[in-house]
Amino acid sequence: MSSVRRWYLFAVCAVSLQSVAWAAIVLLRGLLNPRLQADFELISVQIAVIIIGLPIFLWHWGRARDTFVHLTVDGGVDVGPAPLYLYLMMLGFIGPIIANAITFLVALCYTILGSSSKLLPNGTYASEAIISSVVALLVLSVLALYFRRQEREEIDLDSKESQGIVADIRRGYLFLLSITGLSLTIYSFIGLLNWMLLQLFVNQTFVALNSAVAIVGDQVARLLVGLILWQLSWGRAQALYHSGLRDEQESSVRKLYLYALVFVGSLAVVTTSATVLSGVLSVWLGLVNDGEIRIAVSSIIGFGIVWSYHALVLHHDAKQAPHTYKEAQIRRIYRYLLATIGFAVVLVGLGGVIDVIIRMIFGQELGSLLREQVANVSAALMAGLPIWLLSWRKIQEAYQADNDLAKLERTSAVRKVYIYFFLFVATMTVLASGVAIVSQLLNIFLGSASTDNLANLLAHAIAYSIIAVVVWVYHRALLHEDQINNIDDEKKVGMNGGRVVIFMPDSNDMSSRLNSTLNLKFPEITIVLTYRAEDLADLSAADVVITYSDDISAVANTKSRKLVIPTIPSHEWNFIGASSRSTQVHIKDCMTALRQIVSGDEIKPSRRLSGCVLAALIVVGVIILFSFVMPFIMFVTGM
Repeated sequence: MSSVRRWYLFAVCAVSLQSVAWAAIVLLRGLLNPRLQADFELISVQIAVIIIGLPIFLWHWGRARDTFVHLTVDGGVDVGPAPLYLYLMMLGFIGPIIANAITFLVALCYTILGSSSKLLPNGTYASEAIISSVVALLVLSVLALYFRRQEREEIDLDSKESQGIVADIRRGYLFLLSITGLSLTIYSFIGLLNWMLLQLFVNQTFVALNSAVAIVGDQVARLLVGLILWQLSWGRAQALYHSGLRDEQESSVRKLYLYALVFVGSLAVVTTSATVLSGVLSVWLGLVNDGEIRIAVSSIIGFGIVWSYHALVLHHDAKQAPHTYKEAQIRRIYRYLLATIGFAVVLVGLGGVIDVIIRMIFGQELGSLLREQVANVSAALMAGLPIWLLSWRKIQEAYQADNDLAKLERTSAVRKVYIYFFLFVATMTVLASGVAIVSQLLNIFLGSASTDNLANLLAHAIAYSIIAVVVWVYHRALLHEDQINNIDDEKKVGMNGGRVVIFMPDSNDMSSRLNSTLNLKFPEITIVLTYRAEDLADLSAADVVITYSDDISAVANTKSRKLVIPTIPSHEWNFIGASSRSTQVHIKDCMTALRQIVSGDEIKPSRRLSGCVLAALIVVGVIILFSFVMPFIMFVTGM
């Protein structure tokens, strides 16, 4: 069956079934709701949709189900658009189920508390909302359970053979539901806690629940629905992770989910803590604090739970990692995330401190505005400095340790991203501040400068220029130190007495270039270039042989590790599913594999981005740059 035909069948099934489902819901609501019983035109339209749409769905669904065929190739399962269709349909049903479940619980809360005569936020009475939501829940739940059964029976995602794109779609589905449920839970928890603090510390009494049913009922309903949704989806994701499936344990989607929640939670806690500290310091400095600390405290507790829980999950994932290198990688990314947040907040605070000092040098009095700025920058330092110092100390301890893990710390991609990120921010800050300073000086020289806010503008720009230069120098020194240590590590690298044997003809261009490159990059390893079979007789398990695929039989019986470079002997041969590589790419692959052998890590090919993916990443990077980074730099420099 062609791919286009399968997409057509699933598209028709999706549209027709959704139309029939909602026609049935509207029809039942109209029959059961007294206010809609007289609307016969609406009823006739829904009946017509069911009469026409149901046969269309059944006919196409019967043929679409024929595509649920397992075509196992190298442990993967190719079922075309079937898994995407199933999960999109379940999402299409679960979304309205969530909304109607919340409406049902709110209406139930109104009824229990004796407020059934009041209108709900959606403009209906409690009895009408219960009828409408129950009808939708029944119809949508039956359909969702049916497709859940189809998922288990037809695709069999719990089997070890079902991996690849199918498992990726499943993970995306589960984590999307999980983040939705967690968001509902946390924001409802924050809202309830905020209301409780308001009653306890502001009103100093708890009002009757029937008087606050509009607030409490909605938040409780969202909390219960979100908690159930999060628990079901996250619980299944955790069960799959602990099932032993390698793809689940090495999933990039799972890591992105956990790190994103840790980042959001820690960022919210740090920035909100800075706001609370700023309010406390403002009162201490004799200023009026108009902020409501209860809102900030509720947010700190809510997002603190998100941060703490997912940091704990990352800690358990690191403990259960198959080897220490994977454990170190998980902890490394977590520490650099915290270091980035803490250092960014510290930089804002330091810039504000220097700004205040320069303003006072220019003779500005410590008035209310300047005291408010002192409170803000001091709060930023107090909130960000502990986070940065603790995480950066752990990073530097791992960096300076005398073991193999320290070598990985010094060469890790996340460290390079961290250093170059702050180098970029520092450079852009100097650029923006420098333009502001020079332009104002030129205006003064030409006699056209406005003196109204000149001192403040110059003070702001100079302050952040000084901070940016210090940051640039510090991170440039870190980069230089990394380069020196990496050179020393490469000189010290060894294979416990093992050798690297390049089993290729001497006249071959590949062999000569590979020999010279490996001798340059690994001076402590003995590199031997030979094409004599007798030189392979004394190889041990500590040795490594690099050869072409044509000569596999010659090295097959040796005890050494074998790195095979694929070659096509003639134009009559073709590798299926493998792109051709240049000599330089093969040499880079050999160096990567050799480094992995030396470090004791598992040999994995380096992942190369396709042209489309690389172009998409560049576009996303440019959008982020001009949407977030540059406006932030212009804000902090006062431009």
